[in-house]
Amino acid sequence: MKIQEKLCILIADDSSTLRDQLKDYLEDLAPNAVLLEAETGTETLEILGDQVVDILFMDVNMPEMSGIDALMMLRGKGNGVFVTLMATEPDEDAIRTGSEFGSYDFLKKPFDKGEIATILRSYMSLVKRKNVMIVDGSSTIRRLIYKVLASCRFDLMVSEVENGDAALELMHGTRPDIVFLDCKMSGLDCIQAARRLRAENPALKLVMISSQDMDDLAEECRKAGIFAFIKKPFYPNEVDYVLHRAYDLNLPHALMKMPNVLMLQEKAFA
Repeated sequence: MKIQEKLCILIADDSSTLRDQLKDYLEDLAPNAVLLEAETGTETLEILGDQVVDILFMDVNMPEMSGIDALMMLRGKGNGVFVTLMATEPDEDAIRTGSEFGSYDFLKKPFDKGEIATILRSYMSLVKRKNVMIVDGSSTIRRLIYKVLASCRFDLMVSEVENGDAALELMHGTRPDIVFLDCKMSGLDCIQAARRLRAENPALKLVMISSQDMDDLAEECRKAGIFAFIKKPFYPNEVDYVLHRAYDLNLPHALMKMPNVLMLQEKAFA
C-alpha cells in the first residue's frame, strides 16, 4: 500500500549506496514524499534546524557526530521528529539509549523494502489522531492516566468520565476508538459496561485497568470483547504496547516485553 501524503523524509547516512537504496524504496512506497539527504550528524542537525521533517532515518555511526549524539541534541532542542536509527551491528547500549531519547525503532543493515514499509505504516498510524475515553471513578486516577496517555507515541484526544453509565452517554458524542475501563466502578460493573459499549461500537478497542490481578476474570473479560488488561500503575510504554497490538503494528525493540500487560484477544476487532 502506497502512502500518498506529502511527507518530508530525511536520510542521514555517510554511505551514498545506502542513501540511494533507501531513496529507491521510499520513492516507491511514498511517491509524493520530499526526500532529503545528509552525510554527517552535523549536517543532519543543520537540515532539521532549517525545516520541518516528518521522518528521519539516521545511521548510528557517522562522521563528526554519531547518530546517538545527534538524537540527544535534537531532543534537547525540543525537536520531536519521528526517528528510526540504523546500524550494521546495533548493540544493546545504542538500542537502549536510542529508545530513551525517543527513537522509534532500530533497523539492522542491510534491510529490505518491506521493513521500510513497516516503519512508514507505523508512522501513519501513530500520527492519525485517535479518540480515547478514560472511565474511572477517581478523578485523581483519571488525571494520572491522562498524563500517561499524553506521553505516549500515539496522537490521542482524551475524554474522561467516572462510570460506565456516563461512558455510554458520552459514546454518542465522542465516538471513541479506545476506552480504558476501570475494573471497579459504581453503577454498571466493568463486564456489563464493556458489553454495552461494544454493542454501541463493535470495533471499539477496550482496555481493562485495575490495581489487582485479573486472572480470575480473564475469560469473562475476553468473552465481553475486552482486548487487553493493564495493571495499575502503568506507564506510556505499556499503553504503546497495547495500542501497537490493537492496530496490528509491528512492535519496535523497546516494546517487546511488558509483564504488566495481559493480552486477552489475538487481534482487535476491526
